[in-house]
Amino acid sequence: MNNDNVKFERSGMLLNRKFREYLIPTVLVNIALSLEMVINSAVVGNLLGEVPLSAIGLASPIIYSLNAVFVLFAIGGVACAAIAKGRRETEEANRFFTLTFAAGMAVMLVFVISLLIFMRPIAEFLAGGDAELAKLTRQYLTPMIFVGPLMMIIMGMAQFVRTDGLPRLSSYIALTANAVSLGTCFLLIRFFGIGIAGASISTLLGYTVGIFVMLPYLFSKRRTFRFVKILKENLQMLKQMTSVGLSEALTQFLTFLRLLVLNVLIVSVFGATGMAVMSVCMIALELSTIFIAGTTDTLLPIIGTLFGEKDYKGIRFTMKTGIKFTTAACVTLMAVLLIFPAEVGRMFGVSSVDGLDLVVPALRMYALSLIFYSINTLLQSFFQTTGRANLASLIVLLNGFVFVVLFAFIFSRVNLNWIWLAFLLSEAATLLLVACVGLHIQKKENTSVMLLLPKEDEGGISADFSVPATPEAATGLSERIMRFCNENGADKSAAVRMGIAVEEMAVNIARYGHNKVTGVIDVLVRISENELILRLRDDGAHFDPTEYHGAEEGFAVGGIEIVRRLAKDISYLPQLGFNVTIITIPRT
Repeated sequence: MNNDNVKFERSGMLLNRKFREYLIPTVLVNIALSLEMVINSAVVGNLLGEVPLSAIGLASPIIYSLNAVFVLFAIGGVACAAIAKGRRETEEANRFFTLTFAAGMAVMLVFVISLLIFMRPIAEFLAGGDAELAKLTRQYLTPMIFVGPLMMIIMGMAQFVRTDGLPRLSSYIALTANAVSLGTCFLLIRFFGIGIAGASISTLLGYTVGIFVMLPYLFSKRRTFRFVKILKENLQMLKQMTSVGLSEALTQFLTFLRLLVLNVLIVSVFGATGMAVMSVCMIALELSTIFIAGTTDTLLPIIGTLFGEKDYKGIRFTMKTGIKFTTAACVTLMAVLLIFPAEVGRMFGVSSVDGLDLVVPALRMYALSLIFYSINTLLQSFFQTTGRANLASLIVLLNGFVFVVLFAFIFSRVNLNWIWLAFLLSEAATLLLVACVGLHIQKKENTSVMLLLPKEDEGGISADFSVPATPEAATGLSERIMRFCNENGADKSAAVRMGIAVEEMAVNIARYGHNKVTGVIDVLVRISENELILRLRDDGAHFDPTEYHGAEEGFAVGGIEIVRRLAKDISYLPQLGFNVTIITIPRT
């Protein structure tokens, strides 16, 4: 390869490839999770009728409250662990891993026991005094609340498995659990006559089976997350973990409150038919969540790790890809809901004349909110991961409760048939207000627009490049890095040592990690006050240069030894399935 043809600039190719690698299994997981609700609702609506379908809608606030406990610990824990990985603090990552399950399970069990004790009055309150609806709601909820502890174990572990660079295994855990649930729901209701409880019992069975799929990871030698002993002083990490997960938990809790308010308004005017329509709108939200939550779950470990590394350019590349994907997906779903609202309603058991008269305009108005919803959700998840928890919580508070309830009350006074527009206006008003707050922060802190990241890398002068993983490209890269070091005040000897180090390591990566498949190496050089720091990232075959102790086929035998003698320090850590090697050389 001619080095003149190599563009020595950063590309998003390596991170985009990782995003796609994570996206497909993560979207499959969310398809399974969403289809469980969608298909279970369709089975209940078609086999049992509109009234039992409305009971599922009434039970949704309790489901969201269980989810709130889950995300508070699981999402907060995995985000903090990913950032710790990016900072190369392995023991701290393990402590977050252990605390997630220890604290999460303790709180979840207390919550489940409380729900069991007060189940009857809770169901009566949700049903607004309707005895039949209260009975159906209680029948559905009683088995469903036991899903909470299993979800904490199964889906919590799936989050960490994904962050550990095993997105496919993560998807297998969730897919198996939900496949069992989908397969048993119809059988329990249609052939065993269990009624609406069959929909929740099937979910419970699915998560139980998911435990067995998770077991191989716990005994795998490849996993980097380990359970460790938690000391009393480590408990303060719970505050950091829950503060990161707070916005996600707040989303679930405010959704719980929002649904309580909206359900009261809708039941008081439209009765059980209106609640069936509300259930269909929630199903539409669940369908959009397939892609939106699939993207945020994909971005979470990647953004967390990059933020820990202070790789702000890489974060921008990855977020741009995520926004493009979710926007395209939501536009497609919005078109379906606008064009075929009656067909969607019938699919989920809304077949009466009054039901269809309600569901057609409701779905069309609701569909308009999806694009704004996707952008707000991505920003909320992003700010939560990058340390702006207050801004993330503001987004949740505004579009999760304040604005939607405000607009719903306004329409209840004007024309309740327009209540479904409250979702669109809420999302648009939230995005506008967050943009205004973002502009204020940008001026105050001199950050980038919208994502509010530092404009310059911290810790010194830096440059990063993406080059083909070939021996030929390594030579040109070495020359470019030596020139960069010389131009920015590094000692000539240190610049030469840095040039030799990057060439030797890049050659070994190309020969060993990419001898069969063409790859890319991301290279970062940072010049600090006392050191030159080199970071190499690639997605080739696993190899830890710090454990290399002799000649091995496929390696430049003397290259790694040369780097060891030139460097002050050399460290290696697998992150997200990447090989990440950091080499430090004294500046003088």
